[in-house]
Amino acid sequence: MNDIDALNEANRCLSCKVPRCQTGCPTGMQIRDFIKKIKENNLNEAANIIRSCSSLSTICSVVCPHEKQCVGHCVLNAKKAPIQIGKLEKYVFDNVKYKESITKITNKKVAIIGCGPAGIACALELAIKGANVTIYERMPHFGGVLSYGIPNFRLSTHRIESLNTKLCDLGIKIIYNKSLNEEEIINLKNDYDDIFISIGLTKVRHLGIAGEELKGVYDALDFLKEANYYLRYDDGEMPKLKGTTIVVGAGNVAMDAARMAVRAGSEHVMVVYRRTLAEAPANKIEIDEAKLEGVEFKFLTNPVEIQEDNNQLDVKCEVMVLGEPDASGRPRPVGSNQFINIKCDQVISAIGQVPDKIFSDKYFKTDHGYLVCDNFKTSVDHIYAGGDIVLGAKTVVEAQKCGRIVAKMILENN
Repeated sequence: MNDIDALNEANRCLSCKVPRCQTGCPTGMQIRDFIKKIKENNLNEAANIIRSCSSLSTICSVVCPHEKQCVGHCVLNAKKAPIQIGKLEKYVFDNVKYKESITKITNKKVAIIGCGPAGIACALELAIKGANVTIYERMPHFGGVLSYGIPNFRLSTHRIESLNTKLCDLGIKIIYNKSLNEEEIINLKNDYDDIFISIGLTKVRHLGIAGEELKGVYDALDFLKEANYYLRYDDGEMPKLKGTTIVVGAGNVAMDAARMAVRAGSEHVMVVYRRTLAEAPANKIEIDEAKLEGVEFKFLTNPVEIQEDNNQLDVKCEVMVLGEPDASGRPRPVGSNQFINIKCDQVISAIGQVPDKIFSDKYFKTDHGYLVCDNFKTSVDHIYAGGDIVLGAKTVVEAQKCGRIVAKMILENN
């Protein structure tokens, strides 16, 4: 978005007395006010308004599901012409050299477990207040899910590495390739005043069907990590796919996996989903981009078994119908007892993420691998947790919101 486009888009904003866009943002960002500053050509103040609510605007402005959040609440949706808030936010930080306001109010030592959005936001907010922060990251590269889970065709490596540089410039220490078990995390209390666990969800939920252990059946996150690390950092090898690939699921991870499968050499990529397009959890723009790249969608289709057949995989699927709403509020998919078989060369499972289950009730209160917290406080004093490991699979903006809240709690807990 250039200067003229940004000003034209900002001028379309009605500056609503009751800004519904703000209620749609998980951070409660004062969207009307930062857009007003764009109209006034005061990008520095626009950046200050955004930064007061968000630690990761250069990332969130690109990957947020805007049509479900701020943009989706814009009153101009009635005319099918909502303000492109994410693009305006991106424009601000692409054109302002933002300098963090540093006010040293603490000398606390804090350990953060996990270098994803929640951990990064927490580290940033603590560091600008004087805390001595060390991040322990089990992966070899910065960013957690930002680098291994989100492909570079959606989020550029430059944006991730710029954030890395910012943290390093603030004196934040990051230790890579360091995987800690729960006892080792507890022992960190000997060296740190507070600890924040923000490890995210690193596994894909099992399909729970016969044959998912066969060669050629991939975990979407493992597949994306291998491809992303090669494409971003020339680390390892690019996965090599052939023929037909079936991607199971219709969330953003499934869309990323499907589009990456195209880049990995698959000639025909098909997304199968047990509900319809209307219920698909992926961002609409991601579905549209996948379609533009030739990805086929087969709805009301649920894999129930995978078999090997003459050097291919044979996926037996049940045709589904929609029933009454379930706990999610979406129509429940119900089996019709009618089946089809789809031949393919690879299957990529992307039906949701789950914890790695490194925690037990020996030290922490847990629930199926998730940490149970009271307002982000774990059952162990001075150990906090937030992001997906507490809330379940959420968005980047919701994870960074957790990190900001925990940073504030640590600073206020003297």
